[in-house]
Amino acid sequence: MAAPGDVHWDDDAMKIPAILAMLAALSGCAADPIAPAPASNAAPAATEVEITRDAAGWQARFRFAEDAPVWAFERSALLRREETPWRPKSWTVATPGVSLVRIGDFDALVADSGTVPREVVIRFRPLAEDIIADYDPAIILSDGSLALYGGHFNAFPMDSREAVAVLREPREYPARIALTAAGAPLLFDGRRMTRAEAVGDRYVYVGDVSLAADDPVATILDPGLPRWISGQLRDFTPAVFRDYEAMMGSHKSSRPMVIASWAGAEFRGASTGGSVSPGLITMRLEGTQLLKETPGALHQMRWFIAHEAAHFWLGQTVGYATPDEAWITEGGADFLAMGAALRADAGFDAAKFTAEARADCAAALAKGPLADARRRGDQRAYYACGSLFAAAVEAAGRPRGKGFADFVRTLIATDSDGRLTAAEWLAAARKFGVPPEQLARIDALRAGMPDAAPVIAALLGD
Repeated sequence: MAAPGDVHWDDDAMKIPAILAMLAALSGCAADPIAPAPASNAAPAATEVEITRDAAGWQARFRFAEDAPVWAFERSALLRREETPWRPKSWTVATPGVSLVRIGDFDALVADSGTVPREVVIRFRPLAEDIIADYDPAIILSDGSLALYGGHFNAFPMDSREAVAVLREPREYPARIALTAAGAPLLFDGRRMTRAEAVGDRYVYVGDVSLAADDPVATILDPGLPRWISGQLRDFTPAVFRDYEAMMGSHKSSRPMVIASWAGAEFRGASTGGSVSPGLITMRLEGTQLLKETPGALHQMRWFIAHEAAHFWLGQTVGYATPDEAWITEGGADFLAMGAALRADAGFDAAKFTAEARADCAAALAKGPLADARRRGDQRAYYACGSLFAAAVEAAGRPRGKGFADFVRTLIATDSDGRLTAAEWLAAARKFGVPPEQLARIDALRAGMPDAAPVIAALLGD
């Protein structure tokens, strides 16, 4: 599954990346009635955060659960361009006796003396700027509508500045975060409402969205996007979700929300920045090369959509037990995305996709076991090798009219905790009909080898 980040390209001959984001489009659907927000199930002892919009703008009112001289924020990543903290550009402390400061790796609210008041008010201007390895504080569309990320309001108490200065990992602390916008409609947890509760580490969209009961996704398309992009996404995105549901059954999430935003054409090439958070996938598009339709850009965006849509089944409904087994979901999502790309365009170059996966997998396994790839900084290995393992499963099911999507459906139906180990995946593949010699090849490849190409060729039936 994709982490926040950017992908850039400068011509039409683009290599499809392994780490992806998703976007979508929605129009012309009847609205459903505004529903009450879900109740919070958080523990009683928790910080209460009320995010509101009034005539003066946005504010966050913190009601801390205990006394502390410092409250540090769990998510304190830096701006990508400036490599400086983002909160000073966005937040202003309205409560006397409290300062917003940077201490080591953390932004923090610090008492000028004694402890931070139990109630602190922050005025803020939603900031739609790229954050290093974290979610943007806001996603702002060209019509002024926006989505706010709740996870940036989580804070934890510390005894002193000195203790924060030496801290390397954030501490978790319970929080109940709610958001209202002076009665404006919100989209959260796949439903329309006027108050979002239990926001947690999720986005809330502030704006009106038309939804029909049978829409597979609740998505927002920036009206500033080039018309050709809007047209393509409007058709392709819901089709992908419907196809996946037909092949793999229902996913466990509520109706996904997807947002595509347009950042303008000042950039000379083309750029996408994508992120995935629970229940939401976003893409930020910009650049002069996106003003006109090109096959490369179209394939790129379709791939983003198809890969990340697949994760609602293979990733969120059933996933891997440990990050060392990320090939289960990332490689599987890549293979499912290839099928979606082919259904959309019979001219999609599947042979190129497979050739790149073979080369990248072999190169990664020459360095050591697949499980250790992330520690070597080679996340691509999970996508490349995992997609080849999925291809072997697809080939095994083909004589019975089955495919890899049917295999995923069996995983969802039979896995009890939703977290697969490699051994469980292999056992399920055996039951699905993958021959013992193919399972042995997958095991051998997972262990790593100096020259994996012959084994990969045998796995793919060359």
